[in-house]
Amino acid sequence: MPLVEEATTFNARLPKRMKNALQRAADLRGQSLSDFVLGSAYDRAIATIASEDVIRLSERDSEAFARALLAPPAVDDAVLARFLKAHHSSRA
Repeated sequence: MPLVEEATTFNARLPKRMKNALQRAADLRGQSLSDFVLGSAYDRAIATIASEDVIRLSERDSEAFARALLAPPAVDDAVLARFLKAHHSSRA
């Protein structure tokens, strides 16, 4: 059974020239003004959110990261013991 999302409203005041441009673009796409604005805003929101989930590294940092992945440093026995103790106690 498909889930039905609850609908909500969103109102905005905008300059007439902006509304005219949005309406023209919607007409060119064969969409209603609401569908065009919501679709465009949603696409932009998803892209903005996704861009924050990406880590950007300089070439130098990228190479250092790749080296660390390909040849990780040895695990210190004391650190490993503390980790295992903490992990074991959190499961109890």
